[in-house]
Amino acid sequence: MAALRQLARSHRRRWISTARALHRSQEKDGLDSAKAPTPELVLQDIGNIEVFMKSLLTLPQIRAFCALAQFRSFKAAAEYLGVSQPTVVNQIASIEESYRTKLFQRQRENNRLTDIGVALVAPSRAVLDHFREAEFILLSHTTAHTGELNIAAVNPMRTSKLIREFRMLYPHIKVNISFVASDKAQNLIDSEAVDVGFFVQNEKRPGQQTFHFYSYELMALLPRGHRLCEKSALTLADFSGQELLIRERGSLTRKMFLEGLAGAGVDPLIAYELGSRESVREAVAQGLGVSVVAEDEHTDHERIVTKKILGDALKANSSLVVPNKHLASPMVKTLIELVRAR
Repeated sequence: MAALRQLARSHRRRWISTARALHRSQEKDGLDSAKAPTPELVLQDIGNIEVFMKSLLTLPQIRAFCALAQFRSFKAAAEYLGVSQPTVVNQIASIEESYRTKLFQRQRENNRLTDIGVALVAPSRAVLDHFREAEFILLSHTTAHTGELNIAAVNPMRTSKLIREFRMLYPHIKVNISFVASDKAQNLIDSEAVDVGFFVQNEKRPGQQTFHFYSYELMALLPRGHRLCEKSALTLADFSGQELLIRERGSLTRKMFLEGLAGAGVDPLIAYELGSRESVREAVAQGLGVSVVAEDEHTDHERIVTKKILGDALKANSSLVVPNKHLASPMVKTLIELVRAR
């Protein structure tokens, strides 16, 4: 904010200096100096402009600016905000047109901040932080002090941390969480058996909004002493000929892994099909084969070695999925803001 004030003062001095020079020049040339802007008029106009500009910047514009500054991609910023890409483009363009400045150097999927854009990042994020804090206070004191919130989720660790924060705001709300595979979480949302879900939604569904929660990738699980443990990182081709331990049908981990192997031209050799990540982990520890797991779902084991898998085929984005009918709920609004604050 100090940088912005300094920049404004600099522009103010430059404008006044230019007006004085123009005024003197017109007097010297015998022109009608009454038509030239005097320094006092320039100063008055600047003041009027500043008052007018105070009302131009809106909260959606600030959100759009912060999202684009973070992701550098209009598409990624729009997905994060849960709005269309043209909406973000228009919000950024509106700021730049209103203030006659450029906030970003436009490049495909890499929109870089200008100097004024860099100066705006910290105060803009501070505005959003203060707004979220105020909204949390208001939401936690609405009439929704009691009731239930039904959730479908895939990742216990990530979801539990978020719900802990939610419960601090709504201590009297009963939260029911069903930890299931991604396809089952989607079915629960579609059947209205739950209010919201935390999972990877592969395809947009009409009547449902998504809010980016976190990104993750799969990593390899190897029995200690396995020959692949000697490699610093693996490729999908390294799984060729290996006895594989995979999750049950309907598991997103299974789907991502098998699709990744198919894309790499690897014919999978499936040794066991297991119903939970815990059973997969124990089977790997017993040396029954190799497998994969989401990077933040693994618990260290003395008989298991993890390895990074190179490439983008095994990466995914988990979202908070909300049916449109629940978007106005104070409790759901709080969940959305908690997710956005991460």
